[in-house]
Amino acid sequence: MAAKSPSRVTKPARLSDWFFEDAMMPLKTLSALYVLCLAGPAWGDAPLFASDEALGISIEAPLRNLIRNKSRKNEYDAVVRYVNDQGEQVTLDAKISARGNARLGSCDFPPIRLEFDPEKTAGTVFDGQRRLKMVTHCQRGSDGTRWVLQEYGIYRAYNVITDFSYRVRKLDVTYQDSKSARWNRNAPAFFIEATGQAADRLGMDSIRPPEVKTEQYELVETTNLMLFQYLIANTDFSVKRGPEGEGCCHNARIIAPKGAQAGWVVLPYDFDQAGIINTDYSATDRRLGIRVVTTRLYRGFCWQNEPLKDAISMFTDKREAITAALIPDEIPASRHARIRRYVDRFYDTINDPAELQENLLAKCRGGATFAIRKTTTAGQ
Repeated sequence: MAAKSPSRVTKPARLSDWFFEDAMMPLKTLSALYVLCLAGPAWGDAPLFASDEALGISIEAPLRNLIRNKSRKNEYDAVVRYVNDQGEQVTLDAKISARGNARLGSCDFPPIRLEFDPEKTAGTVFDGQRRLKMVTHCQRGSDGTRWVLQEYGIYRAYNVITDFSYRVRKLDVTYQDSKSARWNRNAPAFFIEATGQAADRLGMDSIRPPEVKTEQYELVETTNLMLFQYLIANTDFSVKRGPEGEGCCHNARIIAPKGAQAGWVVLPYDFDQAGIINTDYSATDRRLGIRVVTTRLYRGFCWQNEPLKDAISMFTDKREAITAALIPDEIPASRHARIRRYVDRFYDTINDPAELQENLLAKCRGGATFAIRKTTTAGQ
């Protein structure tokens, strides 16, 4: 069956007020605890995220109902199948529901969540998994495919920069409606590691404070995060607060050394609004002073200006691996060249003293009078 032309995707009215955050002078973080966390296992034991190979799965559920209703409150029975390393088909029961915020209203095919019974996943690739976020293709056609593959690449690029990042697993998904044998789709997607699992892997706790003072964050990781968001041209995040009643943060979660009130680390997610992807539904908040998402805007704090030079050095050393992750092999070659030029422009900027000063150091939040207090974290 020939694919239908992609339908028009609705843009959100505007992004939230979570962007507007007060910058505060940092105090010393609990760097010794942070270094102990660095000494833990890099990837953990979850088999789902132990491979970079795409996992082929099929999902059978009342998918047409899920797509029509697109409500996080609606949960449906689902059957998930895959072929294991021994060539045997594995069948698992699951619950499926739509999820997301902007994408829930903007996409023809919403992001989904799969929930498994851990007692029934033992010995399978889903061993240890309970609730999994799945990023889908948003809409049919080449654009929807490119968007999801590029977002997967962004997660992989951040994995290159730091272990303090969500692991992801690429998927080749066959969707089958359980009410109609004639309704089926095939599209790429990917799973995202659960926050609790990431925290356990890194020897830390997942926390959700109502608000955060910036001095509670670990300096090196927070600086790397802000530079990475500038690389991909993403402003759709907040590291100080989140949606009302949900705690910090917006498009990010916090993990912390056990029992500590500082040395906290931000794990970012949801990069679909990034300018490097430039989806049809992406939009800026005009109060940020940019009109299109492809315009980069540095959102770092002024107390990060001094450690920024070390972050730039690390990004430059890892340039080849970062760039490779950001350019999925599966997208058209013409897009490869466009993404490479976009990434090259980032490196031109951060390695030119005048452009660095104009576009990052002078754009920092919090005022140039804030003192910079160094941590003793490894890598500084």
